Amino acid sequence: MNNLQIETNSTKKKHPVRKTILRVLAVLLIILTAGAVYLYLNFNKLLSDALRKNFNNSLISDVYELKFEKLSVNFLMGNISVHNVDLQPREKPLNSYPYINSSFHLKAGKILLGNVEIKKLLKENILRLDKIELDAPGIDFTIADINPIFFPFNDTTLVESKKEKNKKRTIESYFLKEFHLTDATFHVSNSARQREFNIQEINIHVLGLLLDQKPGRDVFSYQKIDLSIGKSTGEMKKMALKHISFKDYALSIDSLQVQRSKDTMMYHFADFKTGINELDIQTEDSIYHLFVKSFDLSYRDKSIKTQGVSFKPNISDAAMQARYQFQHAQFSGSLGSLQINGVQFDSLIYGRKLLIDQIIVDKVSASIFKDKTKPIDTKRFPVYLGQTIQAIKMTLLIKQVNATNVSLVSKERKPDGSFGVANIHRGTAELKHITNLSSGEMLMLRADAWLENKAHFNLHLQFSYLEPQFSFDARIDKFYLPDLNTLLQSFTPAKIKKGTLDEMTFSGKAYRTNATGSMKFLYHDLDIDLALKDQAKWKSTALAFAANTILPEANPVSTNMPEKIVQFSVERDMNKGFINIILKSLFAGLKETVILTKENRKAYQKEKKEAKREAKREKKNERKNKKK
Repeated sequence: MNNLQIETNSTKKKHPVRKTILRVLAVLLIILTAGAVYLYLNFNKLLSDALRKNFNNSLISDVYELKFEKLSVNFLMGNISVHNVDLQPREKPLNSYPYINSSFHLKAGKILLGNVEIKKLLKENILRLDKIELDAPGIDFTIADINPIFFPFNDTTLVESKKEKNKKRTIESYFLKEFHLTDATFHVSNSARQREFNIQEINIHVLGLLLDQKPGRDVFSYQKIDLSIGKSTGEMKKMALKHISFKDYALSIDSLQVQRSKDTMMYHFADFKTGINELDIQTEDSIYHLFVKSFDLSYRDKSIKTQGVSFKPNISDAAMQARYQFQHAQFSGSLGSLQINGVQFDSLIYGRKLLIDQIIVDKVSASIFKDKTKPIDTKRFPVYLGQTIQAIKMTLLIKQVNATNVSLVSKERKPDGSFGVANIHRGTAELKHITNLSSGEMLMLRADAWLENKAHFNLHLQFSYLEPQFSFDARIDKFYLPDLNTLLQSFTPAKIKKGTLDEMTFSGKAYRTNATGSMKFLYHDLDIDLALKDQAKWKSTALAFAANTILPEANPVSTNMPEKIVQFSVERDMNKGFINIILKSLFAGLKETVILTKENRKAYQKEKKEAKREAKREKKNERKNKKK
């Protein structure tokens, strides 16, 4: 009984002790928790103050003001997240920096500072970190100079007393392992160049950023840069281009180093590639429109590739021609694809030399329009293609150009107000040795196509770089001549009732003021309606040569007669280019074939006599053979 009572009293004494200990622990926990929360909040305040002091101790704070709402810390990772950041230009700078000509205003919901040396930030107000991440910031750039300067730099001209007063840090050297900008938007207002851009969905990822800023010279280097832009639109008021927009721009650069001074920029890189989609450009006067579906460039592969290129006017042919006083060839067209191989980018960037191995173009559709009711500019003297290339100031060497699936429409308004149209289809072209370097080699052009999808022809041209001259050699295969009536009647009042071209070849050499050559034009069963009542219209056409002449029905006129192979000579129209003198040579050869002039008549009569003598000899030999 006594033992039981003793145990009960002992238990009653222990329970109050346990409750007391639990109460003490609970109070301590509350105190520690409150202390931790207080310390955390106070620590965040200390870090916030340290960040502001770090910024205010830099020269940038003289012209920019930094604001943010709150700050959070991840002690394990050493990361600091700064929320609702606003970095904007001061209304009145704390000190005057006359050389600063541009500014920006940044707003970001969150900026992550990675692997921060927190101890150094708290003790010395110096921010050292490895990584910066900005999520969906908005940045407005205001640029007022061709070479924009946004920040102050250290002035080495300051005397020692002034240097002592100016204790703020300059951005003399800075290194950052990583920089990430995600889903940013930029607005750029550039009054220096009279342009404005809105850029969206910007992503920038930089590795190994080094900044070394010195008076009048900035040095930047990057291990790698990746930039992408979702879409952009821009308006330019002071350039040949008025409007520009694009989508899905991408740029990647390895090992870039840039040195920039007020009037010079030098840079070097190991590799870069870039691409853009749906590039849309309008010219200043809104007359021309350039569109590129896709563009890709690779420095390492030495290549440029494009798809879906078109260059077309926004106004009618008549409105375009009204802008010119004299006759003017108006071009427009499109390319299915363009590939440039073997581009020497280093020569282009550092030496201003355009060196290319090969250009491949496919699905070319082009049109040319000229209004011949306008007068010719008698003060204009076009040069041949060789001299045009020689006049290019930039050093140029393109070894080869190949074009396939070429279509060309040539339309002209004739002096009587009617229109003539010629169509070329299924064309291929090859150019070789396009250069302005000193060379004895020729510029070579080979073309193969179908005229009105009926007549197959090929053309070979060789242009001299040393002299204003070129050679030409052309051939047209057999075809039914009435198939070209649509073409013929759009330029002349003639119509071919029947006839077959068996073969046409002509060749020659064009000099600065004239051209000479030979032609073989073989045909049979030719019957042309010359529309003699409309002879007056022939005066302005290229075929105005046979209205009063009875044309031979065939060449050769019979199986025992020789072929007419004629020589021709034409004077160049000095106000027109190389295509015109080729056409004049063609028509001169045709005219000589159907209407033999003195020298060709003599040569043909001589061949006829020789052919007759040969025919007599053959008959004589036949009679001898029969007698035997």
